Amino acid sequence: MARRIVVIGGGVIGASVAWHLARREAGDITLLERDRLGAGTTWHSAGNITWIPGEDHILTLHDDLERVAGESGQDTGWLRTGRLFLARGENTLRSFRAMARTADAMGFADHGLLEPGEAARRHPWLAGEHLAGAWFNGKSGRVNPAGLTAAYAKAARRRGVTIRESCGATGFDIRNGRLARIRTDRGPLRADAAIVCCGLWSRRLLSALDLPLPQWGCQHFYIVARGASRLERAVPSFVCPDDLIYGREEVGDMLLGCFDEEALTLDGPHGAPPDDFSFSLLDGNWDKFAPYAERAAEHFPCLAEAGIRRFVNGPESFTPDGEPLLGPCGGIDGLFVASGMNSAGVTCSSLAGHAIADLVTEAPEPSFDPRPYDPARFGDRAGDETWLAKRASAVVSGHYRARLEA
Repeated sequence: MARRIVVIGGGVIGASVAWHLARREAGDITLLERDRLGAGTTWHSAGNITWIPGEDHILTLHDDLERVAGESGQDTGWLRTGRLFLARGENTLRSFRAMARTADAMGFADHGLLEPGEAARRHPWLAGEHLAGAWFNGKSGRVNPAGLTAAYAKAARRRGVTIRESCGATGFDIRNGRLARIRTDRGPLRADAAIVCCGLWSRRLLSALDLPLPQWGCQHFYIVARGASRLERAVPSFVCPDDLIYGREEVGDMLLGCFDEEALTLDGPHGAPPDDFSFSLLDGNWDKFAPYAERAAEHFPCLAEAGIRRFVNGPESFTPDGEPLLGPCGGIDGLFVASGMNSAGVTCSSLAGHAIADLVTEAPEPSFDPRPYDPARFGDRAGDETWLAKRASAVVSGHYRARLEA
């Protein structure tokens, strides 16, 4: 009899995990989604995919984007725009030079260090007077998060995966240390393995087993601003770690986001919003965002007079070290988790799919080293909610800056 596998959560992570498991012919796979596919945090994702030398999982994602689009017939919206890495200070520029050397050593040609004026010529809204320099990385781009999720799901369904929307998991039945059933609001499901991919709600679901997952929700925002001129679709995206901002074109406007210092944590139980928050947003918080908008306007002066078309405050789950949680959970045979994506779920979707499929199928040669993503790596501190929320608040900006400047 085929192994019965249940993937819980139909965002981009759950859909990717289901597809990767199906590609490995891991068993009889069912994907459960409490609401509709793409709910939770996937639907409001900015969809940026930034390759940084040394992050091999991004290159794997590039391969998967082509493969899943071909299998599903679904457009993922992948657009290779390249990305401008903007350095306000010399220390950051030094780190970009190191990235450039690594890219050269890896044989990638579509990149280059730029003087401020050269960087400004790459983006029509950019002024270079506040820059020490920049690095252009041609391997970066963006996808449509809903399109990518649909592609994973369609390709998974074509490989035999059963997808059940409007079916929420409510708990687990464990027998002799082994997963036996998934309880849902539509009745129980027998299962030999389950992968919890519930994003912000993963910690809450696992708390019924007294398994504190080391993640916490934080407010996370971006705006869409309309300037005096329209941006072309293929204009490069940008990131400025010195100012903790990033942005890209959005239907002729600019999507501008930040990874803010002292991020505001969620007050709900287990650091999650209510269960019915599936396609909801938090209230805008201009006071928190304004300092980052002001910094952005120094680089992109037209933002000072731009109209704000939309303010998106979509909470995300963060971990104490900024790395995702991928692996076995709580020592229970058959229970796995893929969560805590630190606002990089689209980027990490391929990594999560490969890593979980390796573990479930007991692959002799894993695609990636699983140790950095071990959900148990924080030990008993995962149960300390005060510590966890404080660390999540700090990691939003700290890990973002360190990752880009490493």
